[in-house]
Amino acid sequence: MAIISNALIPIFLLIISGFCARRSGFLQDEFWQAAEKLTYFLLMPALLIHSLANKDISRLPWQQMLLTVDGTVIISAGLLSLWWLLRRQRGGPLFTSVFQGGVRFNTYIALAVAEALYGSKGLLLAAMAAGFMIPLINLLCISAFSLTVVKTRISFASFTRSLITNPLILGCLIGGTLNLSGIGLFSALDGTLSLAGKAALPIGLMAVGAAYRVGNFSHQVAPLLVSSMVQFVVKPLTAFSLASAFDLHGMPASIAVLMFIVPTAPSAFILSRQLGGDHSTMATIITLQSGISFFTIPVTLALLH
Repeated sequence: MAIISNALIPIFLLIISGFCARRSGFLQDEFWQAAEKLTYFLLMPALLIHSLANKDISRLPWQQMLLTVDGTVIISAGLLSLWWLLRRQRGGPLFTSVFQGGVRFNTYIALAVAEALYGSKGLLLAAMAAGFMIPLINLLCISAFSLTVVKTRISFASFTRSLITNPLILGCLIGGTLNLSGIGLFSALDGTLSLAGKAALPIGLMAVGAAYRVGNFSHQVAPLLVSSMVQFVVKPLTAFSLASAFDLHGMPASIAVLMFIVPTAPSAFILSRQLGGDHSTMATIITLQSGISFFTIPVTLALLH
């Protein structure tokens, strides 16, 4: 338990410091918007490329990891879709918020926890798992908008463009391609990306805290309950079961479960606002899950260990 506490306390303190810095006015909204943009478009891709490009992944159980994490995402998406089919009177925009709240994951927190607990190898496995999930999650979320929000019209071309220009997907693709091709990164570039990547998680975690909003949750109980139950209960249990079924054990199995004990991604709010979703409910889900994760992450990790 002491190992888990020592790993998680710095992460939570960074999140809290971001919240306090914004709430106190010490750093204005413009700074956080720029910090989020810098992290999402430059620092996180640098971290992913550095983590994947020069590491030996030939002996890693990547097939079992792929089946476990993507299988968990698909099962969760199926359950959320079934919930909506039974309650279609709630409307498509609300469903997209519940869907994103139960399918997406906060990459910054997941990678930070993996590195804090398991070091560079844990970060490598987490980056690999993220690379498997991010394209699938984007496909499922955009499809949910297309099928349930009447005014959302997404062409195949625009959808493809959104995938191939996603900086996190690009980071995973570039890192994976450099690794599998044997080209790798030459020392100076690898060092540059390493330095940039080291800034990604601290700034990203502080931005998560800055995005936290205290609000009234009483009017959105059902969406909050459904998305959070899937996020913090269904997904970890499903990942644990699939890891056992696919003979994934040890650290890789722990990392697979760890990817599903974090809150949903703040980027879900942006997509909701752009594509006609219920972005007010989406903001509430993000805020509540961020708060819940302060309790669920250490409890789940303690059970895993």
